[in-house]
Amino acid sequence: MHDELDITNINVGLPSTVVQRFKLPQQTIDYLWERIDIAKKNARERSINKCVAGNISHMYKLEDPQNLVIQNVNNILFNPIDNPKMFKFINTEVANVYRKSGYPYPFIGKFNPQLDSMWVNIQKKCEFQALHRHIGLFSFVIWMDIPYDCKDETHTSMKGNFSFASSCPNSRQTTSTDIPMSPKMNGYFCFFPSDLSHQVYPFYTSDKDRITISGNISHPV
Repeated sequence: MHDELDITNINVGLPSTVVQRFKLPQQTIDYLWERIDIAKKNARERSINKCVAGNISHMYKLEDPQNLVIQNVNNILFNPIDNPKMFKFINTEVANVYRKSGYPYPFIGKFNPQLDSMWVNIQKKCEFQALHRHIGLFSFVIWMDIPYDCKDETHTSMKGNFSFASSCPNSRQTTSTDIPMSPKMNGYFCFFPSDLSHQVYPFYTSDKDRITISGNISHPV
């Protein structure tokens, strides 16, 4: 499975927070483009620009009637045989939520993810997404169309990349973990804890839109 899905583990900060990136099946990518087209056609009622922090042109709410996002999370990420590292990490994160809420975590190895929200981000040249975090337990980003290569973004040292931020263990400083952006990232899904701060830097070398999908996943207590 790892070879087919091109799964990459990304350790962020110390102690390490596991972020995982993998290629979505083409069927799911095609389906998500259909959902984006539907949202664009109903732009007025789907717009969430006023509800979500961001410095980008358009954000539209997306629906997932086939529940494919959660299916991929369960089949690929919460998989003890093919993906044991993420399986263990998700169990640990969910158990922590139960412990903080005062409820016992009854079944190790049982994950009941729910898609709380999902939206498409349409970002133009020079726009950016400032440092922020999400609600929920886990969040994700899906890079649908990256119209530039960070290697060409010489206008800034940040090169239009996606970046996680975390605190240093022995100081008040922060450290960043960048994910380089290029068209090669199209169709990749990146899964991370919702409270992990992240940001999107501006790009300057393309007049096309940068299109991504973001979302939040919860686990009911």
